[in-house]
Amino acid sequence: MYSFNERIRYSELGEDGELSLLGLLNLFQDCSTFQSEDLGLGIDYLQNKKEAWWVNSWQIDINRLPVLAESVEVGTFAYDFKSFYGFRNFFLKDENGEFLVKADSIWFHYDLENKRPTKPTDEALNKYLTGHDRHLEMTKIVRKFDIPSEYESGDEIIVTKNDLDTNHHMNNAIYVSKARNLIDEDFKVKKIGVQYKKAAVLHDIILPRITRDENSYIINLADRGGDTYAVIKFEY
Repeated sequence: MYSFNERIRYSELGEDGELSLLGLLNLFQDCSTFQSEDLGLGIDYLQNKKEAWWVNSWQIDINRLPVLAESVEVGTFAYDFKSFYGFRNFFLKDENGEFLVKADSIWFHYDLENKRPTKPTDEALNKYLTGHDRHLEMTKIVRKFDIPSEYESGDEIIVTKNDLDTNHHMNNAIYVSKARNLIDEDFKVKKIGVQYKKAAVLHDIILPRITRDENSYIINLADRGGDTYAVIKFEY
């Protein structure tokens, strides 16, 4: 397991004074990135090998989001690999060691030169699985959502430079943040499921498709042709 201690910053808050979903996803992404860097498997290592780890899906269970200046522990560990897929848990704990947030995620290892998924090296697997932590007890991750055929259209979203990461794709956390902006402010999000279908890049136009029932929203972030960039499910 890899973890670091953090104090919630004002810049990470939402309007309600709690850690925003963007701030939460950024903490999780930073944690796995820090682990990879410390293991010698970080961005430079991957770029030199023309490889990347890309996230395929998230399941996030929220008990409570921390507030300004609250001390938290952010942690992650890989618990399994199958072929080119990697499976990784994340957590956020308060200063008493109680879980605030649990998350599960599925990643795939990608060969940038040959443009296809590929199995990571034994070196990487051995480093990531040292200790081989057990999977967190939480909501089971859904590999594929049924995307609703009935929906309301949201305002178009244009991908800007501020949305991009080092892969020149829209950052994974930004999809969730933009989708959160499309649901009612008083909808208290307790569970989030995310599935990424294709990467949005600079100047792409995203046309949200919004479906709501009594306890959830499903936001399909689609292109002009109806193909999905990412689909996000928020549950009450």
